[in-house]
Amino acid sequence: MTAIQLIVSDIDGTLVDSTGQLLPATVSGVQRAVEHGATMVLASARPPKGMRTIAQQLGIDTTMIAYNGALTAKTDANDRLTVVEQQPVPLALARRVNQLVATNWSTASVNIYSNNDWVVARMTAWERQEADGIGFEPRVTDLGQWLTTATAPVHKMMIMADAAIITAVEQALTATDFNGLTVYRSKDTYLEIVAAGVSKASALTTLLADDQLSPAAALAFGDNYNDVAMLKTAGIGVAMGNAPADVQAAADRVTTDNNHPGIQQILAEYF
Repeated sequence: MTAIQLIVSDIDGTLVDSTGQLLPATVSGVQRAVEHGATMVLASARPPKGMRTIAQQLGIDTTMIAYNGALTAKTDANDRLTVVEQQPVPLALARRVNQLVATNWSTASVNIYSNNDWVVARMTAWERQEADGIGFEPRVTDLGQWLTTATAPVHKMMIMADAAIITAVEQALTATDFNGLTVYRSKDTYLEIVAAGVSKASALTTLLADDQLSPAAALAFGDNYNDVAMLKTAGIGVAMGNAPADVQAAADRVTTDNNHPGIQQILAEYF
C-alpha cells in the first residue's frame, strides 16, 4: 500500500463541526499525521485569509487551495500571499456578471474575492452572515468602479439572495455570453462563480505534480458536491457522514458526520 504523504480536506461541513469549530480529536489526528511526515492542505471556497485561523489551530503552515481551486497559495499574518497557482475569472466576464445582477436583481448581494480581499457594494444581512462565517468583514466600495480599474485578479464572485433569485441568476449565466465561467450553488441561497475548469480536484492534481507525488499518496476528505472530483482524484477519498448520498456513493470510504471524530478515526488507520 502506498504511504499517505498528502492530506487534503474541505473545511465547512467536513473539518469543522456544525458550529464552525475544530473538534479536539480532529486537531490531534491532524497533528499526529503531520508529525509522521504528512502534509496537510486545506481546500475551501473561502479566501486564504478565511482559512488561516483554522490552519493556526491545527498547527500547520502549508499551501492552501482557496476559492474552490481558483487560487493555491500561502498567506501570512499580514495577509501577504505567496501564490503557487491561480486561475482568475476574466475581468470582462466579471464586469458582465456584476452588471447583469445589478440591473435585474438589485436586492441580491454581489461579492468579489481577489487575493485576500473581499469587496461588496453594501453591508446587509447577507454580507454580515458571510462575515460571521469566515471571520472578517468585507470592504464596501462601488463594484462597477472597482471592476473598471482593477489590476488585481478576480478569483471568485459569489451571489447571495433568496433561493428564487439565485435560480434566476444561475439560469441567466448559462447563456453563451458567459462561457468561460463555472457556476454552481454551494447553498440554496449562494451562487459561486469561478473561471471555467476551476476545481479543488484540478488544484490537487497540480499540487501532486509539483511535489512529484502520485494520486495514491493523497487522502481527501469532503462533504459536498464540489468535493466529489477531489475525492475521486485522491487515492483514498473519504466522504463525511453528513454528505449527501450521491457524494457518499462517489467516495472510497464514508466516516462519521462532522460533529463526531470521524476524521481522526480515519487518520489513525494511517498514522
